[in-house]
Amino acid sequence: MQPPRLLADRSGNIGTLAALSLPLMIFSLALGVDYGYFTVQRRQLQASVDLAAIAAASSVGEAEKSAAAYFALNKLPVTVTGRDGLIIPPAIALARDAMPLAAAQVERGRYVADPDIAPEARFKPAGADADAARVTLSRPADLFVSAMFLPKPPLLSATGTASRSKIAAFSLGTRLASLNDGILNALLGQLLGTTLSLKAMDYRALVDADISAQPFLKAVATRLDLTAATYEDVLNAGLTMPELLAAMGAVDGLSGPVRSALRLIEQATAGSKVKLPLSRILNLDPKKGLAVATGGDWAMSVNALQMISAAAGLANSGKQVALDAGAALPGLAGVSVKLAIGEPPVETPAHRLGAPGSAVRSAQTRLAVEVSIDGLAALAGLRVKLPLYVEVAASEAKLADIRCLGGTPENAEVAVDTVPGVAEIAIGKVDPSVLSDFSDEPRVEKARIVDSALLAINALAHGEVKNLGKTRLTYSPTEIAARTTKTVSTRDTLTSAVKTLIGDMDVEVDIKLLNLALNTSLVTKALASTLTAVTPAIDELLYNLLLVAGVRIGEADVTVTGVRCQRPALVQ
Repeated sequence: MQPPRLLADRSGNIGTLAALSLPLMIFSLALGVDYGYFTVQRRQLQASVDLAAIAAASSVGEAEKSAAAYFALNKLPVTVTGRDGLIIPPAIALARDAMPLAAAQVERGRYVADPDIAPEARFKPAGADADAARVTLSRPADLFVSAMFLPKPPLLSATGTASRSKIAAFSLGTRLASLNDGILNALLGQLLGTTLSLKAMDYRALVDADISAQPFLKAVATRLDLTAATYEDVLNAGLTMPELLAAMGAVDGLSGPVRSALRLIEQATAGSKVKLPLSRILNLDPKKGLAVATGGDWAMSVNALQMISAAAGLANSGKQVALDAGAALPGLAGVSVKLAIGEPPVETPAHRLGAPGSAVRSAQTRLAVEVSIDGLAALAGLRVKLPLYVEVAASEAKLADIRCLGGTPENAEVAVDTVPGVAEIAIGKVDPSVLSDFSDEPRVEKARIVDSALLAINALAHGEVKNLGKTRLTYSPTEIAARTTKTVSTRDTLTSAVKTLIGDMDVEVDIKLLNLALNTSLVTKALASTLTAVTPAIDELLYNLLLVAGVRIGEADVTVTGVRCQRPALVQ
């Protein structure tokens, strides 16, 4: 009889290995099913918490109750806890086969969609002024095979943050009280390449008029036959100055003087063929993809003269403007002007509709003015030629925050951080060839301001007007509705800056005829007396010249023209 050969027998080895591996395979498959179901539960939890956050943000004053109501409507047994520690129990009875009891933590807060702030830091807990809600939902996970090896199931957790979509329209520019039609006609006419004959009342009407952006852009789309276009299509389409003015005049609600002034400028620029892209004047960040025909529930308006000035600067393409204003102001015997406006910032035009974090900037401006003044006192009979150089860097305004106050979508408070541009003001001459070259730094040199057979006077003065930090301007709903303009200023008035320059002038007096018994101190006092007497006139002159460029010296004027708090949306 042969010995057993079981151990040496190789038949059926595959079946044996399969039988031995089958439990391991089944276990691995069960773990895979557990993991897959775990992922599904996590996604379901995230979907639930996101919708709960939207419900809480829709009524942030009762965020906890709103979240609890959402869970109840969806038959989810969840206890809700607020920041005050009060617990709202599940609003439905627990069935025997119900999911494990879940817990939700609801926080009220403020959400600022500022790209300069890290995403995790944009939500901050707040109390009465909260306009966002953050909900954290957690519950034990349901497991199958894995539950046999764990003392307790792992905790699933998800967080959702929702905030009202908030947009505001705001602009950076200037509105002045003192208008001189002679100066404005000469300068704006030069920028537009034509001759203007508007009266001061025409300019006043344009300064006081706001053009609503929505109907204006619809008028542009109709005029350019862009019937199915989006707002972005219209903004990128070029139109001439007469077409721009005609579209402005087509907006309802404008007064007779405004329409008359627009028609006068349109007629004067009838021959202009330069195409102007509206995107360099207006920026509608969250609305560009909307069709113009459908409109939208937003508001934005632009000051009429600011729009014309911005378009004139674009039409001029950064060229230097030179004009002789003549004796345009009392006390001034003559005025010659050279003005250069830098290229407007591409991404930040002076009028914008956007969410917090949006910014607007003005263009850099350089101005050289020579004012002729008849001398007083010891300078009687002599002509003083005072060369002034003004350079205003770009001012900036950034939409810092929008606080939704409840009720109507327009009931909101807007905060704007503003930094007026550094201004350089000097008495002295500057090379005209570098005035419009913004890549070079003009050098101000001592200038001959009096030159006669009797005496010669050379003078130089230099000063800067600047802010070292930003200033926050806050606009209430009433101020927004009234289109209130607020100003951030580094100096109270331009007159004070000019007076400071006169007081700090470096003066060289060359008395050619000593037998007239003139002395340097007497001449210097007479010069100061002459210049001080005309500083108000110089003040008015510079204000009006810079009005066309949309800037002030050391000042930034900001207007919030509209705000809207829309339905809550997920933000994180």
